[in-house]
Formats: sequence, structure tokens, C-alpha cells
Amino acid sequence: MLSVQNYSYHNHTDFSDGIDSLIAMVKRAKEIGFAELGISDHLIVHKNMYQSPSWADMQQKSAAYIYNADFKSILDKYRYHCDEIRRLSRSENFKLYVGFEVDYFTYDGWEEEFKWFVSQLDYDYLQSGNHFFCNESCEKIINMANFLLLCQDNQLQYKYIAQHFSILKKAVESRMFKFLAHFDYLKRFCGNAYRFDLFKNDIAVVLDGLQQTQTALEVSTKGLRKAGELYPGAEILQETAKRDIAVIINDDAHCAAELGMSFDKAEAELVKYGITKRLKF
Repeated sequence: MLSVQNYSYHNHTDFSDGIDSLIAMVKRAKEIGFAELGISDHLIVHKNMYQSPSWADMQQKSAAYIYNADFKSILDKYRYHCDEIRRLSRSENFKLYVGFEVDYFTYDGWEEEFKWFVSQLDYDYLQSGNHFFCNESCEKIINMANFLLLCQDNQLQYKYIAQHFSILKKAVESRMFKFLAHFDYLKRFCGNAYRFDLFKNDIAVVLDGLQQTQTALEVSTKGLRKAGELYPGAEILQETAKRDIAVIINDDAHCAAELGMSFDKAEAELVKYGITKRLKF
């Protein structure tokens, strides 16, 4: 049983790129002593998705279906997913929240289309979690996993990364999201193109936005599994503490076994930096 935070709001099922079913995730959550669980499968729609330089690689992935080019074509399956979560919550007598992890884009018309789409869904919350770099107009997108392969010019790399933080700022300022997920997720893919000191000012602007809008920051233990340190890293946690921003520990679980993983380590880091304010629905 967990002796630390006993809930998580960032989890994926086989509806998106998770391995396990919704029921498997719920059963595991009960086993480890979770009191509630948020299901936040991916919601990724960009009008030029299939023209992305990354698409040739992305379409080879087993979960390529999570990437979409229009909202209307996916409405029915997302409605059904929401209904399934509600039904299982009742049948298992276990509190489930319906959420979505949203890649936020800034090309003309995207936010209006997105707001229409989510207005058609029975959901509880949204989290911002971008996985793409965009050019200034956001018409061209590159999956972070392909970034260094597709963008080898140092100056252009800098521009894409700076633009990424600008987009996160706009996502936070939209006030549509309960929390910002895996803030420095990009460090897994950017090599020497990303360092905290290079983008300290860009990061500060996003953190200021979190503080002003009272949006929470995720502390993700997935970073320990994938990058060797939490998302976000120590420097950002220090800046978070200065601003008294609320945080939420999440596992970003893509299978049942990852639920609650390393929550004790995340708790220890929060104590280390004196971060006490916590998001709970």
C-alpha cells in the first residue's frame, strides 16, 4: 500500500498508446491503494499532421492512430471512451476522472476547433502535454523523437525550442488546463541543443504563467524511467518552489505496472525543495 500520494491523474490505456486496458489499470490502482485515478489518454490533432516531416516514422508506430488531422472524424470514438470510463467507474465503485492529454497548437483556428470538440464530450479535466516542435506559424510540426535527425542546424534548433516554450506559455494562459505535464520532456530528445541555462528566461515566463493562472505543474516520475531524473529537473523545481506553484505527482503510466512508480522518490524531492502545495481534484 502507498504511504505517499494515493492518486494519479496522468495515465494512458490502450485507447491511445497505453498497453493495458482500462479495467486492468483500475484493478492495479485498487491493489496499490489508490483512492482515485484520472485517465488522460492522448488528444492530438493538427491539420497538417500527415504532412509533418516526422510522419513517415510516426506511421510505423503501433499507436500511430493517436495522431489525427481533424476533430470531427474522431468525435464518436472519444465520446464512447468517455462513456466507457463512466460505466467502469460505476461498476467498479471506484472514482475515475475523465481527462485528456492535449497537444496545444497555435495555428489560426485550432483553439476554436478544439473548444468545440471538447464541448461535445463528458470529461472532467484537460492537461497540457506537447510532444511536437512547431515553426513560428505552427503550420509545420516535428515530433520531438525525430527532432535532432530532422533539424541539424543549431540556430534553427534554438528557434524551435524557444517557440516550444512560447506555446506552453500560451497553453497555460488559455486557462483550459488543470496542469502542465512533463514540462522539460524535450530534454530526452534534444541532446546538447537544450540546457536549462540556455532557456532559463523562456522557462521563467511559463512558470510565471502557472503562478498567475494558478495552474499546477506536474512532477512526473516517468522522467526517472526515461531520462534519469524527474520531469521537471532540479533547476525548474527550485524555480517552482520560489513561486509557490501547486504540483501534482504523476506516473504517466502506460501500463498497469507503472502506476504509483517512484512516488516515494518524487515526494522526497518535493520535501527537499520545500514544495508543499498539491493539486487534488
